Amino acid sequence: MFEGIGAKLFSSVVSLSLLLFSSFQGNDPRFTSVTVQKTGSYVYLSGSLHSAFENDFPSIFSSGAQIPVHFALSVRQGSKTLAQRRFTHSVSFDTVTGTYEVYKSGGAQSFQSDKVEEIIAEVARFRFGIPYQPSWGEVNIRIEASLPKVNFRELNKEVDLMVLWKHQKPSTKVVVDLRKAQ
Repeated sequence: MFEGIGAKLFSSVVSLSLLLFSSFQGNDPRFTSVTVQKTGSYVYLSGSLHSAFENDFPSIFSSGAQIPVHFALSVRQGSKTLAQRRFTHSVSFDTVTGTYEVYKSGGAQSFQSDKVEEIIAEVARFRFGIPYQPSWGEVNIRIEASLPKVNFRELNKEVDLMVLWKHQKPSTKVVVDLRKAQ
């Protein structure tokens, strides 16, 4: 019990330190342009995270640490959960070559660039596919993004990256009738 309180206190102290002693600015991420497409036995959800990776993220992406962005996708019909999936986009930076790489699970896609702006645009875009049953009919599809705690070797500390999103997990919900979706 005291460990949990201590961890939250430490996280708050780190958050306060970032706010007081750096040029820290939190982001207000939100999902935009979310579309649903049905192909064969899969339904695809695509779109982007807007205002998620500005401010301090170029420095964080350049740190050399692997920076994951987690997405949780759930499909519900009423109170019944029909499917749940987790997808991760990871950003890494090779300090020797100066090259960034975004790896996207769920499609085994990789994107490389030496420009952080291109990496930010790529890590913000998503396209996730999940198998569905024609009998599902009308469903609620919810997607939520989150950031983990990451250990930065230079600091010798674990940092909760959610502080960069003001501890707010962006989410969106789409209602779609899979019998009619294209």
